[in-house]
Amino acid sequence: MATTGRTNEWIFGGLLAVQALVILIIEVYILVEWQGWVTPLAIQITPSYIVPTDAAIIWFATIYEFSLSLDAIRHKNNLLVFAICISNVFGVAFAAMQYPSMKGFCETMPLQRAMYDDPLVDLSRNIWPNIQGPQLAVPIFMGVCTLAIWWFAFQLHTQYAWSIYRSVQGDSHAKSRYLAYEVYVVFVKLGAFFIICFVLQYGLIDVHFIEPEFALTLSVIPALAFVMVAGVYFIRKEYKILMGFVIICHLAMIAYLLSRIVVLLGHGLLANTPTKNMMLLFAFASLILSVLSLLCGIRCFMNFGHGLRPILEGKTHFVRDTYDFHTISGHTPIPDVLSHRRLSLA
Repeated sequence: MATTGRTNEWIFGGLLAVQALVILIIEVYILVEWQGWVTPLAIQITPSYIVPTDAAIIWFATIYEFSLSLDAIRHKNNLLVFAICISNVFGVAFAAMQYPSMKGFCETMPLQRAMYDDPLVDLSRNIWPNIQGPQLAVPIFMGVCTLAIWWFAFQLHTQYAWSIYRSVQGDSHAKSRYLAYEVYVVFVKLGAFFIICFVLQYGLIDVHFIEPEFALTLSVIPALAFVMVAGVYFIRKEYKILMGFVIICHLAMIAYLLSRIVVLLGHGLLANTPTKNMMLLFAFASLILSVLSLLCGIRCFMNFGHGLRPILEGKTHFVRDTYDFHTISGHTPIPDVLSHRRLSLA
């Protein structure tokens, strides 16, 4: 059983590693073809930085999922395993949306001109036949990987659920507190993925180096990394004051996302962007996960001092006032009234 479980973990993580490597190779090939096709004058229009940004996001998604798989395997977090599968489904959808966008760019950009009627691309080439297959291969390959990791996720779920049960030794209250911690880890790490994707699109495509908002937008990423790591660590150590600061940071993130959604849904200059729908999708997903992270963080804060810390540190948990276990010796006499009874399911 242990060998089978370890094999499932290796295959689950290995599939995500192979996915990240293959997607990197395909996206690099597409970007090389793209950069060899456009001219320096293409910087004047949005597709010139939409394509590299979208390629970076899809590769970041695969790398991030692989890193989450290592974290899930290390801590035997079955909820995080399923969260990885769900995020990979979003990655497939995002990659599928890139196909018609790239096709549209390849058809419209040769018709556009810069000042003095200079072309924005190399008119002697048509790169769409060269990148059509690789562009289509990205969502297909990710879709196949998604189906495979879902199967192994269910195998790991059974294995990790039993491991958690042994850690809490059947105590329903301890299991509830441990579950709250696991859910917080899932929401905060999955939320970080969507927030980073939103920040990259919003900062590089919509704000596009307009200061000071561009610098402030990108500063969200290191701040988010601190909150994610610190929040999990403070819950494990049950630092109340520091966890209170993390909860305030979650509130600040919610306020920031709400402000950006209002801007994108408004009528200002930043609301007029070619990737508005995708930005709103990432923004709303980030907002929902940030709210859920806040609620779970508060729940974990309320669980401080109730026996969760020893479990998270790998120490033995004793069930309180529920069962009293006694070791039965091989020489313990069996009462005559029981020696003649058969085992019964009743």
